[in-house]
Amino acid sequence: MKGTAVEKEYDVVVVGGGGAGAQAALSAAGMNVRVALVDKGVLGRAGCTILGSFSCNAALGYKESGDSPRAHFVDTVKEGRYINNQSLVRVYTEKAPERVLALHREGPVFEEENGHLKQDMVPGHSFPRAVFNDLHTGKSMIVTLMKQVRRAPIDVYDECMIFDVVCEGHTIRAVVGYDLAGKIIVFSCKAAVIAAGGCGQLYPHSTTSRGATGDGLWLAYGAGAELQDLEFIQFFPTAQCYPRLLSLNPTIPSMLRYKGGCRLYNAEGTEFMKEKNPEWRFSVTRDELSKAIYTEIKEGRGSPHGGVYMDVLHLTEQEITDIFSFADLYDNLLKTGIDLRKDRIETTVAAHFSMGGIRVDEMFSTCVKGLFAAGEAAAGIHGANRLPGNALSEILVTGHEAGVRAAEYARKTKLVRIKETEAVEKIEDLMERGGDIAAATMKKEIQRIMWEYVGVIRDKDGLKNGVAALEKMKENMTKVGISTRTLVWNRELADALEVEFMVETGLLIARAALYRTESRGSHFREDCPESDSSWRVNVVLQKGGIRKEPVVMEECND
Repeated sequence: MKGTAVEKEYDVVVVGGGGAGAQAALSAAGMNVRVALVDKGVLGRAGCTILGSFSCNAALGYKESGDSPRAHFVDTVKEGRYINNQSLVRVYTEKAPERVLALHREGPVFEEENGHLKQDMVPGHSFPRAVFNDLHTGKSMIVTLMKQVRRAPIDVYDECMIFDVVCEGHTIRAVVGYDLAGKIIVFSCKAAVIAAGGCGQLYPHSTTSRGATGDGLWLAYGAGAELQDLEFIQFFPTAQCYPRLLSLNPTIPSMLRYKGGCRLYNAEGTEFMKEKNPEWRFSVTRDELSKAIYTEIKEGRGSPHGGVYMDVLHLTEQEITDIFSFADLYDNLLKTGIDLRKDRIETTVAAHFSMGGIRVDEMFSTCVKGLFAAGEAAAGIHGANRLPGNALSEILVTGHEAGVRAAEYARKTKLVRIKETEAVEKIEDLMERGGDIAAATMKKEIQRIMWEYVGVIRDKDGLKNGVAALEKMKENMTKVGISTRTLVWNRELADALEVEFMVETGLLIARAALYRTESRGSHFREDCPESDSSWRVNVVLQKGGIRKEPVVMEECND
């Protein structure tokens, strides 16, 4: 380990190589500053953008649609249950058309018709404002962004895990990463953009990429930044459960609902949603459906692999092959061994998106000088619940804004070069521990605790149990052992670093959920089932405390 740290200098370092990170790096590089893009995976293949299947929303202003950024603003704030940062929502909805069209010019990325981008309707929106590319919209976006990054003057560091943000006097000085090729890299920088996504992997069922372990949230918190609204985790109600539909998007079972009006039933054969609402196919929102499915599983009426059953066997064979010819869905499922004409699948509730994150202002700057945030890592735009399709356009806007602002800050700031030793010592300590608990085992236990106590349906006693269990996990961190004695491609070391992110972020989520004694959006407290106007606030966490911050109601009120 001695002498293994490599020193690099940049004006701006972007942490995270998904859509928001790639856009931030491009926009910063366009300001003629030295930029590094650090990706825990491989640029263009990791992150959650590539998993985005269909909709990317923007009010493009086509006269025949009747849509406008103002209407998009209102829809977003209403779905966010009025705790959004409305200044940020305005930035997003007003600039989304510009960013979407700019990306499309680099592609093409989205489907066109008669000289315009096609736009479709998705639930929760007042107008058809979703641009798309079959069921591969996110993939088309990240491929185009990746090609731009490769052509730009940007240094890309693949498979490098940032595990420390170094500050001096509440000002950022460096970020430190573990390069899986076998070295520690100290990136001295004037500014950094955290665009490392959310924390869906804190749960055993998730639609997110494997790298979504809360890294960016804990890094910012550890550096002194504020986090906001972490209690709001959006769960996707019909995700893959069993069998694993390899190579297909984890949200693909939802197409059975939207396209075929699927049957959804428990182990007793009861179509529980049809009993509650015969028109549930389009009228029931994600949070309502998630609660219903979660209840069936928790009360022992679930399927063998932790879900409920779904099929389209009420349709004729011809109807099935015709309806699911959309995006070759029938054929693609058949290749995985699923024949929709005779088979059923198990579907479950899965962690999908974190509305909460790093607290930022209109410049996407945190309270730590030189530290910015974008994408799912940043809080404020989505409030208590995210509208479908808003994520893919939001990453373009927030990535661009954060990248430009970080570059502007860097251009008027002097680089303070440091020699970081504590971070290297942290890796040495991890490598030298003689613990007997595998990090992978701890990950599974964290996921169990989060699902059991901080899942779709919560209550005071369960949340207290969750906090206590996670605090005990935190105490056991010193028992994590690493048997591989090298820095080169050490998956055990990477897992050990991720376990810390997971347990610390999980604790913050559980504490925020315990603190908010009401139900709102994706946060449902069984012991406090109604929304309370006195809780129309943001829950803010910073080292040493948790507090309420009043929401500024600028334009949109209920």
